[in-house]
Amino acid sequence: MEKDEHKFKYLIISIYFLVFLFFVFKMFFYAQYVGGFPDEIEHVSYIAYLEKSHKIIPDFKNMTVLEPTKTIDNNNIKNATYTFGGAFNYLGHPPLYYQIMRLSGAVKIVNNTVIVNFIRLRSFNIALSSLAILLILYIGYSRIGKNPLLHLLYAAIVVSVPMLAYNSAGINNDTLALIGLSVFVFGLLRFSEENRNFSTYLIISLGVFISFMSKLTAGLVVFIASCIYIILIIIKEKDLSFLISKKLFATLPVYIVTALYYIIVYLQTGSIQPTYKLLDPKDFYASGFYVPVANRTHMNFTQYIVYFSNDFLRTWTGIASNVSLIKIDSLFSVNNIALLILLFLPIILLFQMKKVAKKYPIVLVAISVYLGLAISAVIQCIRAYKEYVNISGYMGGYQSRYYLCGISAIALAITFSMKNFFEKLSATYMGIKRKLTVYNYEIRNDFNFKKLSLSFICLLFICLIVICLFFICLLFYEDFIYFIIYFKNYL
Repeated sequence: MEKDEHKFKYLIISIYFLVFLFFVFKMFFYAQYVGGFPDEIEHVSYIAYLEKSHKIIPDFKNMTVLEPTKTIDNNNIKNATYTFGGAFNYLGHPPLYYQIMRLSGAVKIVNNTVIVNFIRLRSFNIALSSLAILLILYIGYSRIGKNPLLHLLYAAIVVSVPMLAYNSAGINNDTLALIGLSVFVFGLLRFSEENRNFSTYLIISLGVFISFMSKLTAGLVVFIASCIYIILIIIKEKDLSFLISKKLFATLPVYIVTALYYIIVYLQTGSIQPTYKLLDPKDFYASGFYVPVANRTHMNFTQYIVYFSNDFLRTWTGIASNVSLIKIDSLFSVNNIALLILLFLPIILLFQMKKVAKKYPIVLVAISVYLGLAISAVIQCIRAYKEYVNISGYMGGYQSRYYLCGISAIALAITFSMKNFFEKLSATYMGIKRKLTVYNYEIRNDFNFKKLSLSFICLLFICLIVICLFFICLLFYEDFIYFIIYFKNYL
C-alpha cells in the first residue's frame, strides 16, 4: 500500500512538473514567434516614464506613449530605441507592476533616447508568471488528495485557457493580478484549514494588496470574494472572533497602504481609476475609444448583453489582441466547448456545497472567488454598456482575460466537484460490497440485484474516468494544438 502511495506521489509530481514545463514553453513560444501582445508599448511607456521621473506614483496626466526612432522588428527588439511622443498614455493602473519591471534593467534612458530590451522585459514577465503558476500548481498538489486523474484535471484547467500563456508572454500588468489573486486564494485556503496564525493573515493581506495594486478589476474581485467568504464562514462557524483578532489588526498597515494609494490618486485626478476621458478629454474624443454619434451602432440593453456575452466568451476560448485567433464556429463546437464550460462547471459545486463544505471547508474559498469573478464580470458588462450608451459608443471592454487571475479558484471548484462524484460512487460501492460479504444467501433475487448494482457502479466509475480524460484532451486541443494547426502569421 505504501509503495502504491509513493508511486502516486511521484506520478502526481511528474504531472505538475510536465504541465509547468509545457506552460513555460508556450510562453517562450508566443514571445519568440507570435508577439502582438495587448497594449505592450503602452505598458513599456509606463515603465520608461517611471525610469525617467523616478516617481513612486506617476503624474498620470503627463504620461505619454513612446515613439520608435526607427522601424522595430523582431531582429532589433533587443535594443529598440524610442523617444517620448506626444500621444497620451491612457493606462491608469497602479504603478507596482511597472516598478517591479524596472528591476529587470531592460529600460534605459540615455539623454532623450529610451533603449528597450524587449527580450529581457518579456523574460522578466515570464519569470513572474512562472512564479504565479508554480503557486497555483502547488495549491492543487497540496490539497486535492491522492487521485492522479484529479490532479491532471486541475493542472490542465490551470494552463489551458489560451489567453493565459499568451498574455503572460508579453509585458502586461495582468501578470501581477494573477500573482495577487493566487496569493489571496492561498491565504484563504490556509484560513479555511484553520491554520489561522499571523502568517495566514499576512498572506491574505498581501494578496489583497498585490491585487488592488495590479489593477482595479482584480481588486474588485478580491473585495467581492472577501465579503462572500466572510459571510459563508460566519454562517458555517457562527463566530465573528476572527474579525477582531489581534493577528488581523497586526496586518492593518498593509490595508492602510492600499487605501492610501487610492486616496492619493483620487486627490490627484478626481477618480480612484484615472480614465482617458478624465485625464485628456481632447485626445479621448479624437481617439478610437470614442465613436461619433453618427457612426455608432445602436443597440438596446438586451442586444448589448447578447453582443457582450458572445465576445466575452470568444475571447475566453480564443486569442484576442493585436494578434487574433478567434474561433468563429459555434461556441458549442469541439473547438470551443471544453473551454466554454470551464466558466459554468463551478456552478455544480454550489449545489454540492452544503455536504462538501463539511468535509472540505476549502471549497468555500473556490466558491467565494468564483462568485467574485462572476459578479465582477457582470459589473464590467453594465459599466461597458453605460459607457457605450452615455459617453463613447465604444464597442470594446468585453475582454475575459481580466478574470484569468482567478483561474485557481475555477480549477479548484471543478476539481472538487468531480472529487465529490468519485467519492460518492466509492462510498456507495463499498457500502454494497460490505452488505454482500455478510449476506443471507437464501434471498437470491436481492443478492443478484446488489451484484448487478456493483457492476453498474463500476461502469459509472469507468464512464466518469473516460469523460474526465476526454475533457482534459479537449482542453489541450482547444488551446495550443488548435493554435499550432490554425495560426499562420508568425514573426
